Amino acid sequence: MNRLYALAPLALLSTACEVRTPATALDVGHSEVSPTTREIVLPTDAEALAAWQLPPQNPWSRYEKLTLLTYLADTPVVANMPDLRGLDVVRRAQAAASHLALMGLPAGTLWIVDLRGAASVAFGATLSHMSSAKIAPVMTFNNWPAEHEVVPAEQTLAALVTMRPRLLSASDQATTPVFLLDAWRLAYREVEPDPEAIDNRYILLPSDFPDAAALRAAGISRVMYVVESRSSASTEEDDMHEIALDYQHAGIGIAFVDLDTLAQVGSGGGGAQEDRWAPEASWDGCFSDWSFTVQVRSTLLDDPAFYARARGGFGGARAAPNGGARSYAPAHPSAGGTHLGGGSSGGGGRAYSGASPHVSGSSGG
Repeated sequence: MNRLYALAPLALLSTACEVRTPATALDVGHSEVSPTTREIVLPTDAEALAAWQLPPQNPWSRYEKLTLLTYLADTPVVANMPDLRGLDVVRRAQAAASHLALMGLPAGTLWIVDLRGAASVAFGATLSHMSSAKIAPVMTFNNWPAEHEVVPAEQTLAALVTMRPRLLSASDQATTPVFLLDAWRLAYREVEPDPEAIDNRYILLPSDFPDAAALRAAGISRVMYVVESRSSASTEEDDMHEIALDYQHAGIGIAFVDLDTLAQVGSGGGGAQEDRWAPEASWDGCFSDWSFTVQVRSTLLDDPAFYARARGGFGGARAAPNGGARSYAPAHPSAGGTHLGGGSSGGGGRAYSGASPHVSGSSGG
Protein backbone atom coordinates (compact mmCIF):
# COMPACT_ATOMS: atom_id res chain seq x y z
CA MET A 1 0.00 0.00 0.00
CA ASN A 2 1.28 3.45 -0.87
CA ARG A 3 1.48 5.75 2.09
CA LEU A 4 1.83 9.46 2.51
CA TYR A 5 4.62 10.42 4.90
CA ALA A 6 4.54 13.62 6.91
CA LEU A 7 7.01 16.45 6.90
CA ALA A 8 7.85 18.47 9.97
CA PRO A 9 6.10 21.83 10.42
CA LEU A 10 7.67 24.76 8.68
CA ALA A 11 8.26 26.59 11.92
CA LEU A 12 10.44 23.78 13.18
CA LEU A 13 12.62 23.60 10.09
CA SER A 14 13.27 27.11 8.91
CA THR A 15 12.04 30.64 8.79
CA ALA A 16 9.76 31.47 5.91
CA CYS A 17 12.25 33.99 4.53
CA GLU A 18 15.34 31.80 4.42
CA VAL A 19 17.19 32.17 1.11
CA ARG A 20 18.51 29.04 -0.55
CA THR A 21 21.59 29.11 -2.74
CA PRO A 22 22.11 25.67 -4.27
CA ALA A 23 25.65 24.88 -5.36
CA THR A 24 24.90 23.34 -8.74
CA ALA A 25 26.81 23.68 -11.98
CA LEU A 26 23.68 25.19 -13.45
CA ASP A 27 23.01 27.39 -10.42
CA VAL A 28 19.30 26.56 -10.29
CA GLY A 29 18.66 30.19 -10.87
CA HIS A 30 17.86 33.28 -8.96
CA SER A 31 17.63 32.35 -5.31
CA GLU A 32 14.14 32.92 -4.00
CA VAL A 33 12.66 32.92 -0.58
CA SER A 34 10.90 29.81 0.52
CA PRO A 35 7.32 30.08 -0.74
CA THR A 36 4.47 30.47 1.66
CA THR A 37 2.10 27.57 2.07
CA ARG A 38 -1.56 27.11 1.28
CA GLU A 39 -4.03 24.40 2.12
CA ILE A 40 -4.88 22.11 -0.77
CA VAL A 41 -6.42 18.70 -1.21
CA LEU A 42 -3.80 16.20 -2.21
CA PRO A 43 -5.28 13.66 -4.63
CA THR A 44 -4.81 9.94 -4.26
CA ASP A 45 -1.76 8.36 -5.82
CA ALA A 46 -4.03 6.65 -8.36
CA GLU A 47 -5.60 9.95 -9.40
CA ALA A 48 -2.25 11.70 -9.76
CA LEU A 49 -0.78 8.80 -11.71
CA ALA A 50 -3.78 8.78 -14.05
CA ALA A 51 -3.14 12.47 -14.76
CA TRP A 52 0.60 12.22 -15.44
CA GLN A 53 1.47 8.68 -16.49
CA LEU A 54 2.00 8.27 -20.22
CA PRO A 55 0.11 5.53 -22.02
CA PRO A 56 2.27 2.39 -22.10
CA GLN A 57 2.12 2.47 -25.90
CA ASN A 58 3.85 5.85 -25.94
CA PRO A 59 7.50 5.45 -26.97
CA TRP A 60 8.66 7.76 -24.16
CA SER A 61 6.78 6.05 -21.33
CA ARG A 62 9.69 3.72 -20.56
CA TYR A 63 11.74 6.68 -19.34
CA GLU A 64 9.30 8.28 -16.92
CA LYS A 65 9.77 7.97 -13.17
CA LEU A 66 6.65 7.79 -11.05
CA THR A 67 8.50 7.78 -7.71
CA LEU A 68 7.34 11.14 -6.42
CA LEU A 69 3.67 10.54 -7.19
CA THR A 70 3.68 7.20 -5.40
CA TYR A 71 4.42 9.18 -2.24
CA LEU A 72 0.76 10.17 -2.15
CA ALA A 73 -1.77 8.29 -0.05
CA ASP A 74 -4.59 6.03 -1.22
CA THR A 75 -7.15 8.51 0.11
CA PRO A 76 -7.28 12.28 -0.47
CA VAL A 77 -5.62 14.39 2.24
CA VAL A 78 -5.93 18.07 3.12
CA ALA A 79 -2.42 19.43 3.65
CA ASN A 80 -0.41 22.64 3.73
CA MET A 81 1.79 22.68 0.63
CA PRO A 82 4.10 25.29 -0.91
CA ASP A 83 2.19 28.04 -2.70
CA LEU A 84 3.97 27.97 -6.05
CA ARG A 85 2.13 31.04 -7.29
CA GLY A 86 4.74 33.07 -5.41
CA LEU A 87 7.72 31.60 -7.28
CA ASP A 88 9.01 33.84 -10.05
CA VAL A 89 10.68 30.94 -11.86
CA VAL A 90 7.34 29.14 -12.09
CA ARG A 91 5.68 32.18 -13.65
CA ARG A 92 8.56 32.58 -16.11
CA ALA A 93 8.41 28.91 -17.06
CA GLN A 94 4.69 29.22 -17.78
CA ALA A 95 5.26 32.37 -19.84
CA ALA A 96 8.02 30.75 -21.90
CA ALA A 97 5.94 27.63 -22.55
CA SER A 98 2.88 29.69 -23.51
CA HIS A 99 4.92 31.68 -26.01
CA LEU A 100 6.46 28.55 -27.49
CA ALA A 101 3.03 27.02 -27.97
CA LEU A 102 1.90 30.18 -29.77
CA MET A 103 4.93 30.17 -32.09
CA GLY A 104 4.78 26.45 -32.87
CA LEU A 105 7.30 23.85 -31.78
CA PRO A 106 10.17 22.73 -34.01
CA ALA A 107 9.87 19.26 -35.49
CA GLY A 108 12.32 16.48 -34.64
CA THR A 109 13.32 17.89 -31.28
CA LEU A 110 13.78 16.40 -27.81
CA TRP A 111 13.31 18.92 -24.98
CA ILE A 112 15.27 18.53 -21.74
CA VAL A 113 13.95 21.06 -19.23
CA ASP A 114 16.43 21.37 -16.36
CA LEU A 115 14.77 23.87 -14.02
CA ARG A 116 13.79 23.91 -10.40
CA GLY A 117 11.37 20.97 -10.18
CA ALA A 118 8.18 22.99 -9.79
CA ALA A 119 9.15 25.19 -12.74
CA SER A 120 9.86 22.18 -14.96
CA VAL A 121 6.41 20.81 -14.12
CA ALA A 122 4.84 24.21 -14.90
CA PHE A 123 6.67 24.35 -18.23
CA GLY A 124 5.60 20.85 -19.25
CA ALA A 125 1.98 21.18 -18.15
CA THR A 126 1.54 24.59 -19.81
CA LEU A 127 3.13 23.48 -23.07
CA SER A 128 1.01 20.34 -23.07
CA HIS A 129 -2.24 22.28 -22.82
CA MET A 130 -1.44 25.16 -25.13
CA SER A 131 0.55 23.56 -27.94
CA SER A 132 -1.16 22.29 -31.06
CA ALA A 133 1.41 19.49 -31.09
CA LYS A 134 0.90 16.51 -28.81
CA ILE A 135 3.34 16.73 -25.89
CA ALA A 136 4.68 13.79 -23.88
CA PRO A 137 5.89 15.23 -20.53
CA VAL A 138 8.37 12.75 -19.06
CA MET A 139 8.89 13.00 -15.30
CA THR A 140 12.42 12.20 -14.07
CA PHE A 141 11.84 13.06 -10.40
CA ASN A 142 13.37 10.27 -8.36
CA ASN A 143 13.16 11.29 -4.71
CA TRP A 144 10.69 11.70 -1.86
CA PRO A 145 9.85 14.49 0.55
CA ALA A 146 11.06 13.78 4.06
CA GLU A 147 11.45 15.32 7.45
CA HIS A 148 14.49 17.58 7.51
CA GLU A 149 15.21 17.06 3.83
CA VAL A 150 18.06 18.41 1.70
CA VAL A 151 16.03 18.98 -1.48
CA PRO A 152 12.54 20.57 -1.27
CA ALA A 153 10.80 17.73 -3.08
CA GLU A 154 7.42 18.85 -1.79
CA GLN A 155 7.60 21.86 -4.13
CA THR A 156 7.79 19.55 -7.12
CA LEU A 157 5.04 17.38 -5.66
CA ALA A 158 2.83 20.45 -5.14
CA ALA A 159 3.30 21.33 -8.80
CA LEU A 160 2.43 17.82 -9.95
CA VAL A 161 -0.85 17.78 -8.03
CA THR A 162 -1.95 21.33 -8.98
CA MET A 163 -0.75 21.47 -12.61
CA ARG A 164 -1.74 18.62 -14.88
CA PRO A 165 -0.93 17.99 -18.53
CA ARG A 166 -3.35 17.29 -21.34
CA LEU A 167 -4.07 13.58 -21.41
CA LEU A 168 -2.71 11.49 -24.24
CA SER A 169 -4.47 8.49 -25.70
CA ALA A 170 -2.98 5.15 -26.65
CA SER A 171 -3.14 6.23 -30.30
CA ASP A 172 -0.99 9.33 -29.68
CA GLN A 173 2.32 7.90 -30.88
CA ALA A 174 3.75 10.96 -32.64
CA THR A 175 4.43 13.10 -29.58
CA THR A 176 7.12 15.62 -28.75
CA PRO A 177 9.11 14.35 -25.73
CA VAL A 178 9.65 16.94 -23.01
CA PHE A 179 11.81 15.56 -20.20
CA LEU A 180 11.19 17.35 -16.90
CA LEU A 181 14.20 17.55 -14.56
CA ASP A 182 14.72 19.03 -11.11
CA ALA A 183 17.81 21.24 -11.05
CA TRP A 184 17.88 20.83 -7.27
CA ARG A 185 18.85 17.15 -7.58
CA LEU A 186 22.57 17.92 -7.24
CA ALA A 187 22.24 20.78 -4.77
CA TYR A 188 24.87 21.59 -2.13
CA ARG A 189 27.48 19.43 -3.79
CA GLU A 190 30.42 21.12 -2.11
CA VAL A 191 29.25 20.86 1.48
CA GLU A 192 28.56 18.14 4.00
CA PRO A 193 24.83 17.73 4.61
CA ASP A 194 23.57 18.01 8.15
CA PRO A 195 24.05 14.51 9.66
CA GLU A 196 20.43 14.59 10.78
CA ALA A 197 19.11 15.54 7.32
CA ILE A 198 17.59 13.09 4.91
CA ASP A 199 19.74 13.28 1.79
CA ASN A 200 17.06 13.04 -0.87
CA ARG A 201 19.27 14.24 -3.71
CA TYR A 202 19.84 11.98 -6.69
CA ILE A 203 21.62 11.73 -10.01
CA LEU A 204 20.28 10.83 -13.43
CA LEU A 205 21.99 8.17 -15.54
CA PRO A 206 22.35 7.78 -19.32
CA SER A 207 19.85 4.93 -19.13
CA ASP A 208 17.25 7.45 -17.94
CA PHE A 209 17.24 9.02 -21.41
CA PRO A 210 16.80 7.66 -24.93
CA ASP A 211 20.09 7.03 -26.66
CA ALA A 212 20.98 8.55 -30.01
CA ALA A 213 19.73 5.51 -31.92
CA ALA A 214 16.32 5.75 -30.24
CA LEU A 215 16.13 9.46 -31.10
CA ARG A 216 17.03 8.82 -34.72
CA ALA A 217 14.41 6.09 -34.93
CA ALA A 218 11.83 8.59 -33.69
CA GLY A 219 12.90 11.18 -36.26
CA ILE A 220 14.65 13.37 -33.70
CA SER A 221 17.91 15.05 -34.69
CA ARG A 222 18.09 17.94 -32.21
CA VAL A 223 18.01 18.44 -28.46
CA MET A 224 16.86 21.64 -26.76
CA TYR A 225 18.40 21.90 -23.29
CA VAL A 226 16.50 24.49 -21.23
CA VAL A 227 17.84 26.20 -18.10
CA GLU A 228 16.58 29.10 -16.05
CA SER A 229 19.33 31.56 -16.93
CA ARG A 230 22.32 31.36 -19.27
CA SER A 231 24.05 34.00 -17.17
CA SER A 232 24.44 31.46 -14.38
CA ALA A 233 24.59 28.24 -16.42
CA SER A 234 27.63 27.75 -18.60
CA THR A 235 27.39 24.01 -19.23
CA GLU A 236 25.12 21.00 -19.00
CA GLU A 237 24.63 19.55 -15.52
CA ASP A 238 27.27 17.05 -14.43
CA ASP A 239 24.99 14.03 -14.55
CA MET A 240 23.92 15.04 -18.07
CA HIS A 241 27.49 15.21 -19.36
CA GLU A 242 27.84 11.64 -20.58
CA ILE A 243 24.52 11.51 -22.39
CA ALA A 244 25.12 14.94 -23.95
CA LEU A 245 28.50 13.75 -25.23
CA ASP A 246 26.88 10.65 -26.67
CA TYR A 247 24.31 12.74 -28.50
CA GLN A 248 26.98 15.03 -29.85
CA HIS A 249 29.20 12.17 -31.04
CA ALA A 250 26.20 10.69 -32.85
CA GLY A 251 25.54 13.94 -34.68
CA ILE A 252 22.53 15.00 -32.62
CA GLY A 253 22.62 18.78 -32.41
CA ILE A 254 22.33 20.39 -28.98
CA ALA A 255 20.97 23.86 -28.29
CA PHE A 256 21.39 25.51 -24.90
CA VAL A 257 18.78 28.12 -24.05
CA ASP A 258 17.12 29.83 -21.09
CA LEU A 259 13.57 30.85 -20.24
CA ASP A 260 13.88 34.52 -21.10
CA THR A 261 15.25 33.72 -24.56
CA LEU A 262 12.47 31.23 -25.24
CA ALA A 263 9.91 33.83 -24.20
CA GLN A 264 11.23 36.13 -26.93
CA VAL A 265 11.33 33.67 -29.82
CA GLY A 266 9.97 35.34 -32.94
CA SER A 267 10.26 38.84 -31.53
CA GLY A 268 13.97 39.36 -32.01
CA GLY A 269 15.24 36.97 -29.34
CA GLY A 270 15.57 33.97 -31.65
CA GLY A 271 16.98 35.46 -34.81
CA ALA A 272 13.66 36.14 -36.55
CA GLN A 273 10.99 38.80 -36.37
CA GLU A 274 7.47 37.77 -35.39
CA ASP A 275 5.83 39.28 -38.48
CA ARG A 276 7.90 36.99 -40.74
CA TRP A 277 8.16 33.97 -38.49
CA ALA A 278 8.31 30.79 -40.60
CA PRO A 279 8.48 28.02 -38.00
CA GLU A 280 10.94 25.52 -39.45
CA ALA A 281 13.26 27.98 -41.18
CA SER A 282 13.22 30.28 -38.19
CA TRP A 283 13.78 27.43 -35.74
CA ASP A 284 16.81 26.44 -37.79
CA GLY A 285 18.16 29.92 -37.16
CA CYS A 286 17.45 29.61 -33.45
CA PHE A 287 19.26 26.30 -33.21
CA SER A 288 22.22 27.85 -34.99
CA ASP A 289 22.24 30.81 -32.59
CA TRP A 290 21.90 28.60 -29.50
CA SER A 291 24.14 25.77 -30.67
CA PHE A 292 26.21 24.30 -27.86
CA THR A 293 29.37 22.20 -28.04
CA VAL A 294 29.85 19.78 -25.16
CA GLN A 295 33.45 19.83 -23.98
CA VAL A 296 34.96 16.74 -22.38
CA ARG A 297 35.54 17.60 -18.73
CA SER A 298 35.75 16.17 -15.26
CA THR A 299 32.48 16.21 -13.40
CA LEU A 300 31.29 15.89 -9.86
CA LEU A 301 30.75 12.19 -10.47
CA ASP A 302 34.52 11.77 -10.94
CA ASP A 303 35.24 13.20 -7.48
CA PRO A 304 35.62 10.57 -4.72
CA ALA A 305 35.03 13.27 -2.09
CA PHE A 306 31.56 13.80 -3.51
CA TYR A 307 30.59 10.22 -2.71
CA ALA A 308 32.08 10.51 0.76
CA ARG A 309 30.04 13.65 1.44
CA ALA A 310 26.97 11.89 0.10
CA ARG A 311 27.60 8.87 2.33
CA GLY A 312 28.53 6.59 -0.53
CA GLY A 313 26.03 8.06 -2.96
CA PHE A 314 23.11 10.46 -2.71
CA GLY A 315 20.94 9.33 0.11
CA GLY A 316 23.12 6.41 1.11
CA ALA A 317 21.88 4.66 4.20
CA ARG A 318 19.54 7.54 5.02
CA ALA A 319 17.68 7.79 1.73
CA ALA A 320 13.90 7.85 1.84
CA PRO A 321 11.81 5.83 1.87
CA ASN A 322 13.66 2.55 2.40
CA GLY A 323 17.02 3.60 3.82
CA GLY A 324 16.63 1.50 6.94
CA ALA A 325 18.35 4.00 9.22
CA ARG A 326 15.14 5.88 9.92
CA SER A 327 11.60 4.77 10.51
CA TYR A 328 8.73 6.56 8.81
CA ALA A 329 5.20 6.70 10.11
CA PRO A 330 2.10 7.00 7.95
CA ALA A 331 1.17 10.63 7.52
CA HIS A 332 -1.65 12.40 9.25
CA PRO A 333 -3.23 15.62 8.07
CA SER A 334 -1.71 18.88 9.17
CA ALA A 335 -3.26 20.62 12.13
CA GLY A 336 -6.90 21.31 11.45
CA GLY A 337 -6.93 19.15 8.32
CA THR A 338 -8.95 16.05 7.72
CA HIS A 339 -8.68 12.96 5.60
CA LEU A 340 -11.20 12.87 2.79
CA GLY A 341 -12.98 9.74 1.73
CA GLY A 342 -12.61 7.89 5.03
CA GLY A 343 -9.67 6.70 7.06
CA SER A 344 -8.37 7.61 10.46
CA SER A 345 -6.81 10.99 11.16
CA GLY A 346 -5.58 10.27 14.65
CA GLY A 347 -2.09 10.83 16.02
CA GLY A 348 0.86 12.77 14.72
CA GLY A 349 -0.71 15.90 13.37
CA ARG A 350 2.48 16.81 11.51
CA ALA A 351 2.16 19.23 8.62
CA TYR A 352 3.56 19.48 5.15
CA SER A 353 5.97 22.37 4.91
CA GLY A 354 7.74 24.54 2.40
CA ALA A 355 10.95 23.65 4.17
CA SER A 356 14.31 24.75 2.86
CA PRO A 357 17.17 22.31 2.36
CA HIS A 358 19.25 21.93 5.50
CA VAL A 359 23.00 21.71 5.17
CA SER A 360 25.90 22.53 7.40
CA GLY A 361 28.33 25.13 6.20
CA SER A 362 27.86 27.43 3.23
CA SER A 363 27.18 26.38 -0.31
CA GLY A 364 29.96 26.59 -2.83
CA GLY A 365 29.95 27.34 -6.50
